[in-house]
Amino acid sequence: MDSVNMAEVIIVNGIGAFLMIFLRLTRIENPENRLIGDKLFNIIITVTLFGCLIELLTFIIDGKTFTGAVSISYLLNSMCFIGTCSVGYLWCLFTDFRIYNSTLRLRRYALPVAIPLIVIVGMNIINLNGCGIIFTVSEENVYARGDMVISAYLVLFLYFFYSIFLMENSKRRGLHIRFFPVYFFVVPCMIGTVVQGCLYGITLGWTSVAVAMVLVYIQTQSLNTFVDSLSGLYNRKYMDYIIGQLRKDSELNLYGIMIDVNDFKGINDKFGHSEGDEAIRRIGRIISESVPDNGLAVRYAGDEFLVLLKTDSEEYARKTMECIKSSVERFNAATKTGFRLSFAMGCSRYDAMSDSIEVFLSDLDRKMYDDKRRYYQKADNDRRKS
Repeated sequence: MDSVNMAEVIIVNGIGAFLMIFLRLTRIENPENRLIGDKLFNIIITVTLFGCLIELLTFIIDGKTFTGAVSISYLLNSMCFIGTCSVGYLWCLFTDFRIYNSTLRLRRYALPVAIPLIVIVGMNIINLNGCGIIFTVSEENVYARGDMVISAYLVLFLYFFYSIFLMENSKRRGLHIRFFPVYFFVVPCMIGTVVQGCLYGITLGWTSVAVAMVLVYIQTQSLNTFVDSLSGLYNRKYMDYIIGQLRKDSELNLYGIMIDVNDFKGINDKFGHSEGDEAIRRIGRIISESVPDNGLAVRYAGDEFLVLLKTDSEEYARKTMECIKSSVERFNAATKTGFRLSFAMGCSRYDAMSDSIEVFLSDLDRKMYDDKRRYYQKADNDRRKS
């Protein structure tokens, strides 16, 4: 206890708690489009807030003897270790969603990514019997680190490095956003964790997370200008940015799929514009969950959408189109909304050596409208037969 500066502990964790309360109260969210990314961000804020407060309590009661003090210390310190690794896990999920914008992908990877966290939870549960593998609390209620305390730090750093891998891999394989602020989060957290791990009594861990969250929030506000608030897909502004990057790559392999919603005007006219907005939200989910990791989905204009695929395989692009069609069919079979959806689609390859981006987009538009004409011709023939 002599090595612990309680004034520093109170001030530093108090600052961390204040930052998280301030961030939670001042964040502006779109209530019509509560994306899973917003929910994950809010959960990280909440965990960090409680982490600051719980860590403060562990230092306050350390060395104090009263009825149940040892049990409370075990519980609070276990919560700190589990909470620390939980932040790393949640950050990886948040990073994955912000890059790929797919709840389907998130559900697929959430459990495997949680395995290191589950191990830490299990170790802390075992540690509650006093075996001391993570930490011990003496009869005088004094905390001491155990032989395997390093395992919690290793798991946390594993999550940090995995989030970096997600970002760098998305840059290499696909067309996803190139400046997602992974390092704004990871670097401050790593510094705070290393300092606190090496120097017991200096409490920078949770507050470094709080500072990192503020930095990420500031950066993501600028990133949000590249996201369409209704569909949750990237917007035309981001497409223009990506196209600017594509012009510099003469060896790029790229396919595009232009998508237009058949009879979208009919949805607005029959069900009203609020249902039309809901249709755009559903379309955004359908497309984002059908596009592979090396693809990018954009709300091009109104009820038109564009998918870009970093591939040289027309078959791969066609399979992506079939996946989108299958997702639409599943939606129509299961939906309880009044409207049904139908897409007209056109697919084309971008030849960096001979085509301009304008020619590429024009070819996509032409092929999509060919498909749309076939749709309306079929609809007219069906009406005549009936």
